[in-house]
Amino acid sequence: MHLGVVTAILYCLQFSRELGDEEVDRIARMILEQPIYDLTAEDQYAGIEAALAAKAWAQDLSWQPHDEPSIRIFLRRLLGRLDALRPWQEPPFRSLGLDRWQEYRHGTLLAYVRLDSPAQDRLHARLRTVPGDEDRLRAVVLRLRSRDEVALVAPPLPDGYDAVLMAVPPHRPAAQVIEAFVAHTGCQRERVSEVVRRRWRRARPRDAKLPPGLKPLGD
Repeated sequence: MHLGVVTAILYCLQFSRELGDEEVDRIARMILEQPIYDLTAEDQYAGIEAALAAKAWAQDLSWQPHDEPSIRIFLRRLLGRLDALRPWQEPPFRSLGLDRWQEYRHGTLLAYVRLDSPAQDRLHARLRTVPGDEDRLRAVVLRLRSRDEVALVAPPLPDGYDAVLMAVPPHRPAAQVIEAFVAHTGCQRERVSEVVRRRWRRARPRDAKLPPGLKPLGD
């Protein structure tokens, strides 16, 4: 049986000497706050249940310092801990894929976002080249815990450190969506510059650039 979610959990345990209560709580919090493969908590829970229901695991786990019986005991305790944490909140943010890319490409420009290097910026690390996009734009569509949905869009590397935050109408007022984005993604507020809309022009921070080919509403 392909273990899927369980394999991802085991990678997070490979340097753990003991599978005690502390590790059970750590992995439970990870599942709820930093979803594996951007799955829902329900899907991750079901993946663990399915692995436990299988009589035999076909995958080679020789790299794992813990034997299968110990892992199974850990997973049962993990399900118990997740049950104790119900009702589950939505994670702070979750990627939704790029199926609605064209809507966001022509959506509302909310803010300019200054990115850090992908190695230091988990949002930057989530950006993916949009399939078939002639400008090779990179993007990630996020659902925030606030239920706002936004897209972070950037040009291709190495010129991709100036991004924009987009939304698709109807959406909450821009200031509220931006504050939710900052609160739930952990992006520093000073790196986010709200677009100022005036009657005759749309102001932007000095040196901020709109990614090539992006056509927001009103432009």
